[in-house]
Parts: sequence; C-alpha cells; structure tokens
Amino acid sequence: MPRYFSLVSSSALIGSVFLLTGCPPPPDLTQWQRPNSTIDDARVAMGQCGVPLPGPEPSFTDNESVLYYQCMEGKGFTYKGGFHICDYYKNTPACIEKQQGHPLSQRQLEALPFVADEGFHPIKPDSGRNEYQLISWRKAGASRHFSHAAENDKLALQVMYECGYPKPLGSVPFVPTVLKAAKVQQCMLDKGFEPKHKLMLVCRNYPQVTGCGK
Repeated sequence: MPRYFSLVSSSALIGSVFLLTGCPPPPDLTQWQRPNSTIDDARVAMGQCGVPLPGPEPSFTDNESVLYYQCMEGKGFTYKGGFHICDYYKNTPACIEKQQGHPLSQRQLEALPFVADEGFHPIKPDSGRNEYQLISWRKAGASRHFSHAAENDKLALQVMYECGYPKPLGSVPFVPTVLKAAKVQQCMLDKGFEPKHKLMLVCRNYPQVTGCGK
C-alpha cells in the first residue's frame, strides 16, 4: 500500500500515481461518494474510520488500509471509479476474512505471505535492482547521514544474511510466510538492528503473531 503522501491531493494527481505505480490511490476526501451525502459527511465518516481531516497523515499498514476502506464502505460510501481495495490486497487478513466470512485462524494468519519487508522481495530480471537496494535494516543508533550509508548497509547486509534473509538479497522468487518473517526480523532486533521503516515489521502489521509482544 502506498504511504499516504496527501489525503487531499487532487484526483488528477491520484490518477497519475495509480497509473504509474499500479497501486491503489490514497484515500481522498473528494473521491468518496454516497447518495445524498456531502463532502462534510465524507469528512466525518473518514474521521470515524481513522483518517481525521484536518489532521496528521496516518501511517497505515496494508491491512489497516483495507480496514479503513471497508469501514467507509460499511458507512455506505463507494470510491469513485469502481476502485475496490481487495482487488489489490487479496492476501491481507481483512480481505480474506471478508471473502471467507469468518476471522482467520492463527495458522492461516501466520501462513500468509509477508510483503512489507523489502529485504525479502525477489529481484525481477531486467529490473535494474541489486541486493544493496533491498537492505531494510540499520544498526540501532547508527548515523543516518548519507556519508555513512555504504558503511551502514555493508554491516546490515552481513547480519541480514546471518539472520536468514535470502543470500544474495532478491535471489528467491517468493516472499516468506508471516511467521518465518517474524523470526528473521526478531533475530535482527536481537542483534541490535532497527528497521529503516517501522511499517515493515511483522509485529507492527500483525501484533498477534507468535513471538510478538514478548
């Protein structure tokens, strides 16, 4: 899910981002519609669903984004253009639960593919990417100045391999399960590393996973 760059960006900009990235657009006040409702009605509903306007931009995981869309739909709103969030996030718990009509079991949840950590992503042929672009950790407390980036990445890459990331990064054509990713990430945390982006943590996405909250 794209990280919300603006909740009130123009529909034209949203459309161009969608076409370029293939990702669903961010929620936008003018894009929600409901018969006999006003923009103020949409604003109130968005706030009730976790996106208050005005307010700070929310940092949603993919599943939280789905829940937001489902909340708005539950209030009778539809997103313009026939956009349906679960067309893009079929493997999120919220979408699967809606499809199957009941909550996921613990086993189902932990067997889902985990895509939030770029360190697990496969590198597609002719993509021009390399393993150093997939390094998703840094030593806790390490300088974030660009002059230290190469040194930090070299250290992180070595420990990522020790903890079970694909070697080289990008060489495996699939992502791990939620449970497997949680164990690898816990290894990194135990060794004193921190994620470059907190939303990539299994335990941020799914705190009920085995081993989270310890």
